[in-house]
Amino acid sequence: MLNEMGNLLTIDRRRLLLIFIAVTSAAAAAWTTYEVALERAWILRLDKSGLALRVERGTWMRDLAELMILLGQRAIVVGVLLIAAIWLFRATGSWHPIVLVVLGTLSLNVVVAAMKLVMARSRPITGEPRFLNPDTLGEIGLFPSGHAANAAFSWLVLLYLLSRKGAWSHFASAIGAGIAVALTVTMSLGSIMLGHHWITDLATGALVGWTIAAAFIAVDITVAWARKENWKLAQPLP
Repeated sequence: MLNEMGNLLTIDRRRLLLIFIAVTSAAAAAWTTYEVALERAWILRLDKSGLALRVERGTWMRDLAELMILLGQRAIVVGVLLIAAIWLFRATGSWHPIVLVVLGTLSLNVVVAAMKLVMARSRPITGEPRFLNPDTLGEIGLFPSGHAANAAFSWLVLLYLLSRKGAWSHFASAIGAGIAVALTVTMSLGSIMLGHHWITDLATGALVGWTIAAAFIAVDITVAWARKENWKLAQPLP
């Protein structure tokens, strides 16, 4: 009985933390979108500062940047997530890791695509981070960055899947979260170096990714059909 109460208390704390992350990230994404839309002076200065990090073609730094952005390439990160989900299914017999990955990824990319379609922004090659630029209306926009959104979502969900299966300690989970954030930042830096996105494109994309990841994980540990799953005690399939 005491163990069950302790487990419920841990779940409640994690759920509150996840809700806090989801709400805070959503609010921050809405705020950055608002500031970018108004073309605030500080936003323009911040985004233009990223132009100094662009690297020339044919250099080893360019090659490195090309590798860095693979950390947010949809096909790669979703593939890694699906492999982990299938491995967990085979180890536990539970379908819900696969359901979490598929529904979460679809939701993320629908949200990002919708934001891109209703917004337009000049590309870094123009040197001016204009929002709702008439020259780019009707195109699939830059804002927010789909690479950053997929990286933020995928690495956080992967951390959750692995930590739940392995019953990680709070310290190990914190280290894992730090690594997930570092991978997203690394990918974003590579995108800036290549001149693919403005800084606020990437920041907002990451915030959207963290919002959806935290929301889906919070649901996953809350609903009865998922909560009663005890992965670490499940017997591997033959």
